[in-house]
Amino acid sequence: MNGKQDVSRSGEKVLGVIGIVFNLLAIALIIFSIFSLGNVENDPEFRQFLEEQIMSDPTMTDVGDVQGLVDGLLTSFDVIMWVIVGLLAISTVFALLAIGRLGRNANPNMAGVFFIVAGLFAGIMSLTSILFYIAAIMCFVRKARNGNGKDLQDNSNQYRENDRLRDQDSLRHDEQRIREERLREEEQQRLMEEKSRQSQPGTTGDDFVEREDLKRRADERLSKGNNDDTPYRPL
Repeated sequence: MNGKQDVSRSGEKVLGVIGIVFNLLAIALIIFSIFSLGNVENDPEFRQFLEEQIMSDPTMTDVGDVQGLVDGLLTSFDVIMWVIVGLLAISTVFALLAIGRLGRNANPNMAGVFFIVAGLFAGIMSLTSILFYIAAIMCFVRKARNGNGKDLQDNSNQYRENDRLRDQDSLRHDEQRIREERLREEEQQRLMEEKSRQSQPGTTGDDFVEREDLKRRADERLSKGNNDDTPYRPL
């Protein structure tokens, strides 16, 4: 495996097939027109009509020149139509080669070049050529993704992991804050109890030592709570 995920080229293939169908229809229509005109050329009435239209020009007075001009026009028309048929046939061949290059993404860049050539032979700015140009642009722009399509999935997993860590860190800070608030409440309650005992008669030195010891323990608990780096454990 080459470490790349194949990109679906269905869009390019569909555009190429549509362009080929348009080319074939145009070829069939032009060939039909050529043969139809060939039958009309042998019609004396049609030739006479053309000669009369040309002789309506005051500069055209020689009958021989008029007949030669009619023959030249009919022959030129046949030649031009056959040239167009040849160009459309070449365009169709290049379009088929482009579609063949798109199989399993063998060479999409070469397929894009073939589509451009097919568009040029199809009339440069005709509807068929525009379809081929669009297919060529898609071949050049759309590239295979690296990592067998895992890059996007890995990024998504990384984002979810970062979100989970942020949530966990936020919960740990909330627990730390709640723990500190509890220690403060306990300290305030202890101070209130001390004041209450001090206001009572008969308070001895031992009571004072005991109060200092309780105060020291509360301070140690508060300091331990502030420096707690233990892993997060939900309440």
